[in-house]
Amino acid sequence: MPEQLMWVIFNKDTGNVTGISNEKDEAQNCISVPLSEVKHIMEGKDSRRNYIVQYNPKIKNLEFVAKHSYVFDAYSIKDFVYELPEISNTEADITLTQDVPNTCWKIQLGKHLRRNLREKGISLNTNLLFSVTKKGDPNILYKSLSVHFSQVVSDNYYIIPFSMPFETEDTPVSVYTSKRFDTYHLKRIFDEQ
Repeated sequence: MPEQLMWVIFNKDTGNVTGISNEKDEAQNCISVPLSEVKHIMEGKDSRRNYIVQYNPKIKNLEFVAKHSYVFDAYSIKDFVYELPEISNTEADITLTQDVPNTCWKIQLGKHLRRNLREKGISLNTNLLFSVTKKGDPNILYKSLSVHFSQVVSDNYYIIPFSMPFETEDTPVSVYTSKRFDTYHLKRIFDEQ
């Protein structure tokens, strides 16, 4: 016999859990979870404030998780210092463009990720951080780029103006990030196209 499902109600902007119900309320943002995952909260042994509903970009779905726990595995450890590939990928989840003619960095969402986020009606309450470094060496930092993910989602892109001389030159660079999405692409434009 399949386990009974419960509905975790959450705030779509913060992911904070606002309630648990045995019936789905179409007027609320909610996801279904097995009773065993929320029983301790319903019995008063734990607080719902210790949990959150968040989008997991690797499985491309919402999940109910403890706020202060993180499971480390071999795959995720490799993702802490992930170098964005320069190999062209028009379907990348996140594209970071060094646009020299327009003197800015552009952070863009891929159309599949954007559609998936909109279909689920969610936003991610997180920052995207990119480290621009010496080519192939994450230890020599040239510049950090940071943007709140909700800003990228609302406009489909975000622009960060250049502020350092190397950005307008053909200086070989690498860009590293903590990999949260499946695919990334670093694009560098030096001539008007």
